[in-house]
Amino acid sequence: MFTNVNVRIYQTLQVSHVNAMRMKTKQTIILAIVCALSLLTFKLYCNTNFVFMKDTQHRYMKDLSFYNSEDKETPEPERIVHKTITKATGINNKTVFKEMNISTEFEYFYLNVSQERLNDALLHKHQYRTLLNNDLKCIGKNVFLLVFVHVASHKILRRHLIRSTYGSISEFEDHHIEYIFVLGQTSNITVQREINDESRKYKDIVQGNFVDSYRNLTYKLVFSMFWVNSYCSRAKYVIKVDDDLIINIPFVMSHLQQKAKNNVFTNVLECITQLVSEPLRKGYKTNISILEYPFQTFPPYCSGASSIMSMDVIRKMYDATKQVPFIWIEDVYGGGFLPWVSNIEMQSPRCFLEKVGDKYNDISCSLVYLTDSMRIQRIVWETISNRTKFQCKC
Repeated sequence: MFTNVNVRIYQTLQVSHVNAMRMKTKQTIILAIVCALSLLTFKLYCNTNFVFMKDTQHRYMKDLSFYNSEDKETPEPERIVHKTITKATGINNKTVFKEMNISTEFEYFYLNVSQERLNDALLHKHQYRTLLNNDLKCIGKNVFLLVFVHVASHKILRRHLIRSTYGSISEFEDHHIEYIFVLGQTSNITVQREINDESRKYKDIVQGNFVDSYRNLTYKLVFSMFWVNSYCSRAKYVIKVDDDLIINIPFVMSHLQQKAKNNVFTNVLECITQLVSEPLRKGYKTNISILEYPFQTFPPYCSGASSIMSMDVIRKMYDATKQVPFIWIEDVYGGGFLPWVSNIEMQSPRCFLEKVGDKYNDISCSLVYLTDSMRIQRIVWETISNRTKFQCKC
C-alpha cells in the first residue's frame, strides 16, 4: 500500500514537472516572438525616420541652393515666400550692418517660411478691431510727435503717472504732441470698468482685440501700427515707449527739430541696437523654442523699450507684417525682422537711453530714462523740468 502511494506521488510530480517545462517553453517562445517583433518595429522606425530626415535635409539644402544659385528663379509660392533682402551680401551667414559684418541666419528663416505660418488673422490678415478707440486724437491737428505707450491693462497708476509727468506736455515750441496708451483685452470685469471710465475721462486709451499678456506683445506692437496708420497717419514722428521709461521731452523735441530742420522725415528708426544676439532656449523668461526659431542667431534688432520712427517707417513695417512669420518676442520681431525686410536703417543716437538707479545723476542727459520705480520716475521728471538746456550734457 505504501509503495503504491509513493508511485502515485512520483507520477503526479513527474506530470507537474512536464507541465511546468511545457509552460516555460511556451513563455520562452512567446518572449522570443515579442522581441523579434519589437526589433523589427524599431528597425522600420529608424529606417523611416532616416529617410524622412534625409528627405528633409535634401529639400532644405535644395531651398538654400536656390538662394545661392545665380539663377534667381522663383520657387513654388505655396512653399516659400521670396523677397530680396538688399542688406545681405550673400547667404554666407554675413550681413553688412553699419559697415560691420554681422552673422545672421534670419535670411534662411524668412526666405524659406511656409505659407501656413503666414495665416495669422491679426498679424498677417490685419483683422484688428478697436474695442476702445479715441479716433479723434489727431483729426484736424498738425501732430509733430505721436507717443504710443505700451502698458498692461491693469496698470492704471502707471498711466496716471505718465499723464502727470512727460505726458502733460502737449505743446513744445509751437510743435504739437499727442499721447495714446495701447492696451489689450482683460478678463477682469472690474479692471475693464475702470479702463472704460479712464478712457471717457482722458480720451487717450486705445484697446485692441487681443489678450493683454507678456507673450502677446508682438500683437500689441502691430496693433499700435494699425492704429497709427488708420487714425494718425499725418504725424511726422512717432515714439514707441514702455511704461517703465520717462521721455526727456525737451531733449527729444530738440533732437527731432534738428532732423526736421535738415528735412530728415524718412527712413528714421532710432533705438538701442543689439548687434549680436542668440535665442535663449530654456530657463529664461524670454526663451524661444527651436520650432519657433530653429537658428542660432537673430539679426541685429532694436531694443523694444523705446524707438523713434518717422511715419514712413511705421507704414513700411506694418506692411511687412503680412509676410513675416510670428515670433512672440516683440524686440526681435518689431525691432529686427520688420526693419530688416523693409530695408530700414537702424541708428543708435548718442545718449539714447540711461538706466537709472536709486542714485540719479541729474547732470547726465538722455532721450529716455529707464527705471521700474515710480518714485524714481517722478524724481527724474522733476529734474528734467527744472533744468535748462545748458545744464544738459550728452
